[in-house]
Amino acid sequence: MVGIVGGAAFSGSSESSEALSQEVLSYTATIQKYANQYGIPEYVSVIQAIMMQESGGRGSDPMQASESGYNTRFPRGPGTITDPEYSIECGIQALRDVLQKAGCTGPTDLDRIKLALQGYNYGSAYIDWAMERDGGYTKENAIAYSDMMCARPGWNYSIYGDKEYVDHVLRYYQV
Repeated sequence: MVGIVGGAAFSGSSESSEALSQEVLSYTATIQKYANQYGIPEYVSVIQAIMMQESGGRGSDPMQASESGYNTRFPRGPGTITDPEYSIECGIQALRDVLQKAGCTGPTDLDRIKLALQGYNYGSAYIDWAMERDGGYTKENAIAYSDMMCARPGWNYSIYGDKEYVDHVLRYYQV
């Protein structure tokens, strides 16, 4: 999602996997329900990793999906969803869309998962831009895209999304 802060401020790398919180694990059945409903049951672990980065499973918008186009029940703005299950449903639909747009073939297709993850954070227009520019996700184009979006007239923030979102999420994902 296009976020000003892009989730909690964590640091780390995808080299070592960090444990999911009990809060995230408590949503496993709900995640499985909507992953099945929206045709991406094989991505439950990716969804859990996203939730871990976005909120640690805490709060009323654990997928930080309030700015998603799928949020039609609450105002679109940071943290406006007040129903955790609805946040999960919206976030999973948004993830499905970016996985499809990125051409992801499955949960082990890390190059395309990285592209989809950055698209989840920045919005799906990033995917088209990155594919045209570099053929996919790179750390360098994630930084360049954020900087480019920040330079737009009328953007009044010093940051656009999370430039290190992919690494932040992948540290919770075991292939």
